[in-house]
Amino acid sequence: MKRFLAVVALFLVPVLLVCGVFGLAVYSSGEWRTEEEVAQMVLDGEPAFLGLAYRDNTRYYKHLVASGKGADLLVLGTSRSMQFHSEFFTTDSFYNAGGGSGYINEFQYFLENLPEDSLPDTLIMVMDQYFFNQAWVGTGGMPEAFDYGHYEFSAKTALSEAMRGWADGKYSLLDVFAPHPNVYGMAAVGRGSGFNPDGSYCYGRLLDHPEEGTDVGFHDTFDRILKGTNRFEYGEYVYPTSTEVVESLLAWCNDNGIQVVLIIPPYAPSVYERMAESGNYGYFDWIPKILTELCAPYGYEVYDFSYMPDTSDDEYIDGYHGGDRVYARLTRQLADQSTILEGLIDTDYLDAALADSGNPLRLAQ
Repeated sequence: MKRFLAVVALFLVPVLLVCGVFGLAVYSSGEWRTEEEVAQMVLDGEPAFLGLAYRDNTRYYKHLVASGKGADLLVLGTSRSMQFHSEFFTTDSFYNAGGGSGYINEFQYFLENLPEDSLPDTLIMVMDQYFFNQAWVGTGGMPEAFDYGHYEFSAKTALSEAMRGWADGKYSLLDVFAPHPNVYGMAAVGRGSGFNPDGSYCYGRLLDHPEEGTDVGFHDTFDRILKGTNRFEYGEYVYPTSTEVVESLLAWCNDNGIQVVLIIPPYAPSVYERMAESGNYGYFDWIPKILTELCAPYGYEVYDFSYMPDTSDDEYIDGYHGGDRVYARLTRQLADQSTILEGLIDTDYLDAALADSGNPLRLAQ
């Protein structure tokens, strides 16, 4: 019996040791922190950087901060709006709630559920093209309810995922155990990816190692275009229901005294060209026309940046997510065109940031 117990102990000791190391790594990373905790840190002025890897309700976190911050200038949209940084603007009252609205009918829900005194004076809304495609909306792109709840931390899930992530080379234990003040979450600590205090997103390690991305050479995006799937569904005309949703949204903004700028976001040039050549995305041409008509009664502005030939493919994270330089260039163009944003854009910063950085995914400052 003693020999059997000794054998079991010899087996269990290394297992427990491994579990202990990875359990400590998860704890050290701050992955267990709640959205409420980190949101409060941001509201208290701490430079909290959040990148959770094993549970993530971005819309909930962004709504918490937006509610408490009450920024004068607010950005709202999907992940394609997250590269607007506070440094791009002159106001100190800025927040990027990108990720807070994943669907066309979520913008108004997000705003309506902010405290009245937290509504912005000026709102930049990024309108993804596929919001207006019935084929995509029909796959679940206009849900009836949205999850703004807290996701509980699961130690069991985090432990197994941490082991798998390390085995896949997603992070180094040395990085996790190194000092990282004000950084919370395994994605933030291990890969440097997460949300800045201003709500904008940093892609971390991927900025210097784009070859580690999931869409190298845009192979995944081109495959979606070929198959007409996963946000690249084919469509000839704008979906009328989406138009009605935007019409209601703009009327609500006007009733609440909010100035609105609508942005149609960019695709990598070669991706847009591939889509145009296919002839399967006729609805693209209708989006800016219809949005302009909807905005006209309120004096709101619409800017179509679907195709930015002055950018290069290597400035994009993937086929439809522009990097910092893309959005800096986009914002610099807004400075010359927008009346609503007049005086709110820091052109001196943008001009300096767009100087050669030696890396197409990084700003010069």
